Amino acid sequence: MKTELFSLIFSFLAVTVLAVAGGKEGKITGVISGAHCGVNGMACSATHDLRRAELPGVFTKDNKFYALVNVPPTFLAQWPIKDVAVEGTVYEKDHGIFAKKVSVKEGDKWQTVFEDGNIVDDMGHKEKLASAVEMDGKWYCANCAAMHKGDMNK
Repeated sequence: MKTELFSLIFSFLAVTVLAVAGGKEGKITGVISGAHCGVNGMACSATHDLRRAELPGVFTKDNKFYALVNVPPTFLAQWPIKDVAVEGTVYEKDHGIFAKKVSVKEGDKWQTVFEDGNIVDDMGHKEKLASAVEMDGKWYCANCAAMHKGDMNK
């Protein structure tokens, strides 16, 4: 609960600051990594627990780190060191992105996992971020979360 509240407050403040700063529409590609590793010029290792240790974001091939200001950190933490493409408003000076679309590469296919304020779960269900559910480090639509919770109680 504290993590969700912190994420919500952080996202609100970041969006407010960046809305005033001005940005450009664009696309950033890289890997999902933690801020501490990123600002030190490297991507985190696959064993790095992004849910506990760091603010996940996008680490690019040219050694830049970008935070996604409207996506909860625990959402991105599902895919440590996976290739990611983020489309949206890029605030180059502040190293932030207001994401409109987030795609993660699974094998040799790109999968959209966030689009226009909706998460897209593993089953392809779209759910507003506000009503999506995080369980055991994965994000689900409300119906899938209810089924998953039922399976865990058996």
